[in-house]
Formats: sequence, C-alpha cells, structure tokens
Amino acid sequence: MKELKHILFCLLVCIVVPVSAQQKDSWAHRTSRNIRQRLDSALFRKVDTTYIEVPQKAWRVILRPKINQIDTRVSSVLDDDMVAKFGESWETDFTGLHIDWLMKLEQPMSTSVGVWVGYRGLGIGYSQALTKRSGRYFSLSSTGASYGVTLSLRSFETDDLSARINLSYIDQSISDRNDDYVSYAPIKVNTLFLDGYYVFNGKRYSQAAAYNQSVIQRRSAGSFLLGLSWYQSSIDLSDKLNGDIILASNRIGKIKVHQGNIGFGYGYNWVPARNWLMNVMVMPTVAFYNRVKVTKYASNYNFFDLCTDTEDYGTWDPEKRQWSNGEKERPLPLGEDSEKEDLSWQKDVDNWEIGTETKHTRWKLNVNVHAGITYFGKDWFASIYGQMHRFSYNHDNMNVKIYDWYLRGSIGLRF
Repeated sequence: MKELKHILFCLLVCIVVPVSAQQKDSWAHRTSRNIRQRLDSALFRKVDTTYIEVPQKAWRVILRPKINQIDTRVSSVLDDDMVAKFGESWETDFTGLHIDWLMKLEQPMSTSVGVWVGYRGLGIGYSQALTKRSGRYFSLSSTGASYGVTLSLRSFETDDLSARINLSYIDQSISDRNDDYVSYAPIKVNTLFLDGYYVFNGKRYSQAAAYNQSVIQRRSAGSFLLGLSWYQSSIDLSDKLNGDIILASNRIGKIKVHQGNIGFGYGYNWVPARNWLMNVMVMPTVAFYNRVKVTKYASNYNFFDLCTDTEDYGTWDPEKRQWSNGEKERPLPLGEDSEKEDLSWQKDVDNWEIGTETKHTRWKLNVNVHAGITYFGKDWFASIYGQMHRFSYNHDNMNVKIYDWYLRGSIGLRF
C-alpha cells in the first residue's frame, strides 16, 4: 500500500504539475523536475542501450480503443440434505441421486476508448465505455527497467446466464443445457487485481516496450520474470428474486475471495525487422494465500417445489418469518396457465442471512498471459496487444473460475 501511494504521488507531481506550472521556479516545479531527472538517470543507467533505446522525448499521449470481457463460471454439487429435501417436495425417494450444475455469467463485451498521458513508465488514463451495461474499469500502472506494477478495478452486473445441469441416478444419466436462461435479478461481480513483476534481465529485455512504449526494444531478448499479485473478487447472488440460483448453490448468496499469488514465468521480445516488436509472456502462478468467505441465505419460498395451488398459505409475516398457515416455505406457484408465467408471487419473496463461513485453502493454480505487436515510428507508435488472466477458487461443493481478458489497440505520440 505504501508503494501504491508513492506511485500515485509521483504520477501527480510528474504529470499534473509540469502541465499547470507557471514560468516561475516554484517548489512544485522544482520537485517535479528533480523526480523526472532521477527517473531519467535511473532508466538510462540500468539498461543496455544496444538492446533498449530510451527516447529523448519522455512524454507520451496515447489513444487506446479497447474491448474486454469477464467470463465467470460457477459450478456446484448439491449436497445430500438438499437432494433429500428436493425429493420430499416431490414425494419421491431420491437417495442415490447426484445433481451438479455449471452456470456461466458473461459480462456484456465492453468497448471503450481511452486517453493516456504519461512520463516514462508513469501515467494516468481515462476510458469511456461505448456500450451499455459494460460495467466500470479503472487501471493505474508504473513500470521501470526491472519492475512493473498494475492496479485494475472492474465491476459489472448481468442477468444473462447459461446453465448446464447434470443428473445421474443409479445407471441413468441426464444432461440438460439451457443457453438462454435469464435470472429474475442481476448478479453482481467485482474484481480488484494488483499485479507486480520483477525482470531478471532488465538491462536487455523490457516488458514496457511492448505494453506502454516508454522505451524501444531494438534487439531481440528474453528474460525470466518473478511475479507477485493480490486478487480480490466478489459475486453477489443475494437478490431475493434469485432464490433458485441461491438454493442450487447450497444456499450461498455471496462469495468473497482474497487471494495472494506468486509466479515464475518468461517473456520474450522478438524484433523481426527495424521498428517492429512482437512480445509473448506466460506466467503460471500459485495461490499461497486463499481466503474464501461465503454468506448463506434462507427464503420463504422453496424454488425446487412447484405447485399449482398455493392459496392456503395466506400472507407472509416477515417478523415471524412464516406464512399464515404456519409454514416456513411456500412452493413456487406454477399458475393456472402453464404457457404464461405468473410472476405475481415475486412481491412476497423474502430472504435473509443465516450465517457466514470462512475457509482458507492453498495451492490453486492460476495463469497470466500477454501477447502483442508494436511498430515504432520516429515520434509515434502503434500497437495491438491482449491479456488473459485466469483465477480459480472453491468452497466446499462450489467451484468458481474467472477468465478476465482484453484486446487493446493504441496509437501514441511522443513529445
């Protein structure tokens, strides 16, 4: 956190102050000049200039169109108690029945255009989404000859799901896939990712040359990299109208994860011709810290029990948490017309927290992959590159995998 505050301070001093400073030699102007001189001297001193060129023009302004998406996959196995209760509602003995399911939450593909302004490896950017319901995205990065740090925040919500349900009973197996499933209420997903790496061959290999163009790679070179990252995410299913999904998730309505990862990978910059650069970086990581907290919920409806006649249940008393006939849960009404869904029951839905569970597990395997191509002009450059992160975590019978990817183009000027 202290290093992040230091990066923010340097960004403000190096970028905002020089732009707004007047001709007089103020304290802010002197501080900005000293920081930039130290950045320049450190960068020139730490690289082999026959491999890496440090441009004299240190400032850059970059236009960045981008598309990105988060694919979240939640799989779960219903425990025996839940299956037994399911059987009771249908007056059938389901002993030996195995039910598992996979649900995919896909963020609408987001298209955005951003402007980034920076000095050397430090920069500030702003992106404006061009598509509806694409969520929010913010990132901040700092790179040097031997290191890189990136902070990214993402949030979105979706009610467009795809689901696959597998049932096996004795010697029979049934698989049902529904790619058009729509939840009654949105599911919310938030992620935070702080990613840092150390370059062992920083004198000859530059990750920044491929991804923020602060320097220019003139000869092909590669390097092993050591990575350290912190990842947080949350999935919120807890809206009262998502009772069927909560019930199928063994009553889990919220999932929060804190994950620390360490990895060892390799990056290579290939210079096939003058002014051209192609980069590939692959880094498998292992979660050395994995804390998962889930919040469970109860509801006044049993979404697995369907009935055409539920009038005798009366009204719901939220204080006593029971229906007029004394029952705790009411079957989900089918309605008289099976072809037309009756949603009048939604006004009576109630759900509430019944407890939390926290578990610590380790050794989850994740992966971080980058690839890009760049052309360097005299005082300009253009590039296209992509990145994909995969994170995974589990809690009891539930497993979650998140695939976070983007494809970004850029065209920039040096000044």
